[in-house]
Amino acid sequence: MKLVCAILSDADANRVVEAVVQAGYPGPTRINTVGGFLRRGNVTLLLGVEDTQVNGALELVRSVVEARPVVQGARRATIFVLDTARVVRF
Repeated sequence: MKLVCAILSDADANRVVEAVVQAGYPGPTRINTVGGFLRRGNVTLLLGVEDTQVNGALELVRSVVEARPVVQGARRATIFVLDTARVVRF
């Protein structure tokens, strides 16, 4: 199991969440954040996926965020993929 932490522009977040849910991934956790040099609003999405689903999830996020023009010097997304030792759901 992996934890995908995707830091996205606020403008892309809703479209990414919709695409992730439509693709059948478990619903992501959305955290509103602020960061970067310009202190603009971001969203951090946390998504738990199986090891075999990581590349598909990354490509899905990439396809959504690349559809929108980017402001010079800004990144569309920064994504961390972390090993998850255990997942507990109640």
